[in-house]
Amino acid sequence: MSNTNGQIKVGGMILCGGESLRMNYPKALLPLGPELMLQRIIRILSEVVSPVIVVASPGQTLPEIPDSVRVVYDVKPGAGPLPAIAQGLRELELDCQAAFVSACDTPLIQSEMIRAVLSRLPEHDLAIVREGKRYHPMAAVYRTSLRELIEEMLVENVQRPIDLVERANSAFLESEELKNVDPELLGLRNLNTREQYFELLRETGLAATTTVPFVR
Repeated sequence: MSNTNGQIKVGGMILCGGESLRMNYPKALLPLGPELMLQRIIRILSEVVSPVIVVASPGQTLPEIPDSVRVVYDVKPGAGPLPAIAQGLRELELDCQAAFVSACDTPLIQSEMIRAVLSRLPEHDLAIVREGKRYHPMAAVYRTSLRELIEEMLVENVQRPIDLVERANSAFLESEELKNVDPELLGLRNLNTREQYFELLRETGLAATTTVPFVR
């Protein structure tokens, strides 16, 4: 397992403090085969980067996770990903120089996808997947030194990840290039509704070894 990109040590950050309003059930606790969703994302990220941290909402129920995974509680729950990313970078900056950031609702993320994004970082401060005009801030790697810029933006009430992409020295992994390792872009597919969850279970067969927490 490698957790460096060249001479850059890279950690991982999983944002799981969303309210899951459309799912109406905590996404981190959704069963996927023998694992729960957050457990699966932690396992996959840990194949590539270390250490891995989780940024959660205060009082949020989390599944059992490895002792090596630190949990940080969001000081601005509901404020969007940028404050949570800044908080995670602050937590990681003594351990590594960059962090791959993922959501907890992209269960088909793959280690080769993570490595593909990391490969774009060396001469930049941020590397992110770009799909046409859409950016994927939870499929991106951020240098921990970006924390100060993010905090300056938040003071200015600038909270869109795209604004950080425009202000930072950013590199892009185009989705067409990502298809070399993830032909169907499954790693970008997030689950927002129960219908999407059940569709994923049908497609992957992961339902065979799990008990679904709600009925359709």
